Amino acid sequence: MQSIEADPDYVEYTGRYKRKMSAPTVTRHRANDGIEWSQLAQLSCWEFDTLSIERITKGRCLFYIGFQLLIKHDLFEEFNLDVVSVLRFLNLLEQHYEPENPFHNATHAADVAQAMHCLLVNLRSIESFQPKELLACILASLAHDVNHPGVNQNFLIKTASHLMKINGNTSVLEQHHSKVAKSLIKESGIIAHLSLETQDEVMVLVEDLIMSTDMAQHQKYVNNMKSVMVTGYDPENLEHRKIVLRMAMKCSDLCNTARPWSTCVQWGKLVLEEFWRQGDAEKKMMFDVTNMFDRDQCVPSKALTGFIDFIAEPLFTLWAEFCDTSFTRDICRQIDNNRSHWEEVIKLPV
Repeated sequence: MQSIEADPDYVEYTGRYKRKMSAPTVTRHRANDGIEWSQLAQLSCWEFDTLSIERITKGRCLFYIGFQLLIKHDLFEEFNLDVVSVLRFLNLLEQHYEPENPFHNATHAADVAQAMHCLLVNLRSIESFQPKELLACILASLAHDVNHPGVNQNFLIKTASHLMKINGNTSVLEQHHSKVAKSLIKESGIIAHLSLETQDEVMVLVEDLIMSTDMAQHQKYVNNMKSVMVTGYDPENLEHRKIVLRMAMKCSDLCNTARPWSTCVQWGKLVLEEFWRQGDAEKKMMFDVTNMFDRDQCVPSKALTGFIDFIAEPLFTLWAEFCDTSFTRDICRQIDNNRSHWEEVIKLPV
């Protein structure tokens, strides 16, 4: 696919209409690269299949989905975003995701951002969030796994990775993702025209949300959410809003477990393949390999139902208790349905 910057028609557009061209015009102008406008119009549906968009766009789903999400939340108009800077950011972000990773890649990032959008739109208190908070949510969800090496924190520590040396042995990956994300935001200039105060607030929340995806800190964030629900959510309370947004981020990061089964099973195959590749590397290094990371020992039904039972199902149930709607109840039913399907899986389908 021809790059945005190399497209002479696009250069003419941006040269004449910089900061004045509407975002939908850009999307429609670029929508002839194998993707139908109607497919992106389904972006607010939980059944949206990011993997299909990834195939249609030849790996550029983050670009298209990210752009469309900024449109849907009126962030171009709210912040007078420069179209060129937005496209630069999305291109840079795509380039800094590792396409060889089966799971932690730009497609997963786009999927998480779309899920975040669905959860936020469904929140009855959506109007209580400030535009800069919504902007940070979109940026953070798109960038939350940027430059992921395809292995987990334990592997980085065991191999004395440079990332561990730079970031210590706590939240190693999340610190790295956050630093890369903030660097790309600055390099692209996507928010450079905003006041320094607003830039700082967006950056702080982007970092905060990315750090909330650290599974080692999972229970802390869950407990914070439970505390807010006990005392009563106050939409005027900044810390309450942050706690809710962190929880939305965590649910979005695990959205693959709650997608329709036909999509969920594909994501399950991808995450296990990434685990198994790490296990293969550990075997070569003569490290001990846990069963989930050993392609010869792992039982998919046990691995994935266990994750649903202990992590995903309780997390989405908590979210549904906070935001009790037919939408969140449907998500919980879908997780239960997926769990039943995984129980029957002896060998992953080809």
